[in-house]
Amino acid sequence: MFSNINYRTVDLVVFLCANLFNLLITGIMLSRPFGLAQLENILGIIDILLIVPLSIAVVLNYLGGRDRWTYVLPVVLIVFLIVELLLDYVLQIPFRETRLLWPYLVLFYLSAWLMIGYTFLVSKPYGFITLVTYFISLAATAYSYSQVGHG
Repeated sequence: MFSNINYRTVDLVVFLCANLFNLLITGIMLSRPFGLAQLENILGIIDILLIVPLSIAVVLNYLGGRDRWTYVLPVVLIVFLIVELLLDYVLQIPFRETRLLWPYLVLFYLSAWLMIGYTFLVSKPYGFITLVTYFISLAATAYSYSQVGHG
C-alpha cells in the first residue's frame, strides 16, 4: 500500500516546510519592531498550519517503514507548533515574560536544528539551503530582540 509513495516528494515537502518555517519566523520577527501585529498574527497562523503537511509526512514515513529519523525529527517541530498554537492563539498567555520562555526557546531551537538535520540527511544542498534560511531567521530574531525584546 505504501510502496507506491514517492518518498523523494515526502522529503521535498519536509524540506519546504522547514524553510517556510524559517522564513515565516523571519517575517514574524521583522514585523515586531515595525509594529505590524496583524502581519505577525497572520504569519503565525500560516506557521501553525505547517502541522498538516508535516504530520502527513511523519505518518507516511512511519507507515512506509523508513528510517526512524524521518519521522522522529519532524515530530519535534510539530510539537513546537502545537505549543505555539496553545500558548499564543488558544490560551493567549503572555508567556514571553514568564519562566515558560526558556523551555519554549529550547523547543524552538531544537526543532529548527532537527529540521536542518533532516534536510542534510536527505540532501546536502537541501541542508545548506535550510541552514541559510535558519541563519536568516537568527539575524531577524537578533534584530527584533535588539529593538523590542521578546514582545
